[in-house]
Amino acid sequence: MKRALKIVGLVVGVLVALVAIAVGVLIALQPERPPARVSRPQVVMRDGVRLAVDVILPEPMPAERVPVVLFQTRYWRSFATIFPDQPGVPPIGPRDASVDALVAAGYGVVVADVRGTGASGGTWPRPWSGDEVADASELIAWIAAQPFCDGRVGAAGVSYEGTTALLSATTTNPALRAVLAREVEWDLLDELLAPGGVRNTSFIAAWGEDVASLDENRVAAFFPAPAKYIVTGVHPVDGDEQGVALAELVEARRVADVAGAVVDVRGPADLFAGVPVTEVGPSAHADRLAQTRAAVGLWGGFGTPQPRTRSCGPRARCPRGGGDRPVDARGRRVREPFGPREGAAVDLGEVVAFFDRHLKGTAPPAPKRRYWVAGAEVWREADAWPATRPTTYSLASGGQLVRGEAPLDARLDVDFAATTGTTNRWVTGLLRPVDTGDRAEARGLLSFDHAPLGETLSVFGAPVLRCQVTADGDDSALFAYLEARLADGPTGLLTEGVVRLRGGAVEVRLRPIAFELPPGASLRVSLAGADADTFERVPAEGPRSLAFSAPCTLELPVVVQ
Repeated sequence: MKRALKIVGLVVGVLVALVAIAVGVLIALQPERPPARVSRPQVVMRDGVRLAVDVILPEPMPAERVPVVLFQTRYWRSFATIFPDQPGVPPIGPRDASVDALVAAGYGVVVADVRGTGASGGTWPRPWSGDEVADASELIAWIAAQPFCDGRVGAAGVSYEGTTALLSATTTNPALRAVLAREVEWDLLDELLAPGGVRNTSFIAAWGEDVASLDENRVAAFFPAPAKYIVTGVHPVDGDEQGVALAELVEARRVADVAGAVVDVRGPADLFAGVPVTEVGPSAHADRLAQTRAAVGLWGGFGTPQPRTRSCGPRARCPRGGGDRPVDARGRRVREPFGPREGAAVDLGEVVAFFDRHLKGTAPPAPKRRYWVAGAEVWREADAWPATRPTTYSLASGGQLVRGEAPLDARLDVDFAATTGTTNRWVTGLLRPVDTGDRAEARGLLSFDHAPLGETLSVFGAPVLRCQVTADGDDSALFAYLEARLADGPTGLLTEGVVRLRGGAVEVRLRPIAFELPPGASLRVSLAGADADTFERVPAEGPRSLAFSAPCTLELPVVVQ
């Protein structure tokens, strides 16, 4: 027995030593962080709910008062770890490095747990509830009134935080001068829950489990692997250093069942936690966003389901700044259609420059639009989106894609095991990489290939597939993929779309994209009836066959040269 105990003790000691070494290496590899003054107060809302915030100020302060940027998160504003807090260092949280960059540039930063999450009180029934949106306005007013703030406030964030930043622009408080929102969810139904009326089961199930873990003060699955050994939970507020009040708050918290709340959501009239799904997110506030006096910059990316070509919501004003980025939901590099880009995914200098421009007035003006062109592999800048004209291609018998009209008689026996894999554009919000690759050998596809191009093809916007489809049942789904192959090069997915079928004429609007293909490159349209790793099975059981007949066309928005 003693020998066994010694062995166990030795093993435990070795494991502890290995963890300590790993932690030391991680700390050593951390980039240099700016000195900061940190406090963790609570801010009382109109209904008495207390929101936990981290106030992070540069040390020393460059002036008595500084402009301040607000981040609102539901992923914990900062971590409590197995190590003592480091005075004078910005806290560690699940956000990107923008906070450190802003503090280093002389900005104050406030990071808040949205109500019902982290160390904040209240209830979180669903994303961006009316109370959560109203909280943003009160947080901005609180920040503007603090002795460290010079009265100029900005808002920023990525993904959920980016959407809260955009929604903060609904406030009428003149202190809010600038909003930089990255990878926002403008239309939650179309972009995540049920695009085309087909429920996205993969993302919402995983995300629902992750946020439930966080609300129970447990490390979520999407956190980096070392986090489960180092992070002990959300950081308590000042005056509760031992976390006693936090533990009581978490014990009493009602944790939302996100997946259960949207299990029947497939259309705009369906309810998400008791309200129509169309009332959730920025699209429901388009009129108020259109009236904002703040400068609004929006960044999107190839690796997200959000359209790349939107620099503002359809009716939101975007006076300056903004531009699309080929990055995923946390600002990392992703695989573009023709391979990974090299270098930093997000230039933090651009984040700082945006606020320098609109909060300090010290940076020069920037183009209103900036977008990445796949294939050409270049950034383009302009004050307006490029003009386009619709150009039509037909899907033809024999697996051809041709210009003009063409006969079509094709059949697809749906393979319900067909998939785009688990690293597609729909999972970037779970911090997974994007790598769709060449799908030439994928199962369950009906493909149509165009001959090599004789001249450059430049496209900007949303391609549209229109087909005559007859199904051998009342319910089915159609997935459409637009791919491209460079001469003697790789084949990559450009964009995609999905729609629920009831038979007859069908229109599939593919996700907007900017690409340019040189002579010798070729296009491919591929069709499928299932995406097993991401979307619900339609129908729920039994086989399905889809028959396609003319006219069946792909309309591309071709740039007018």
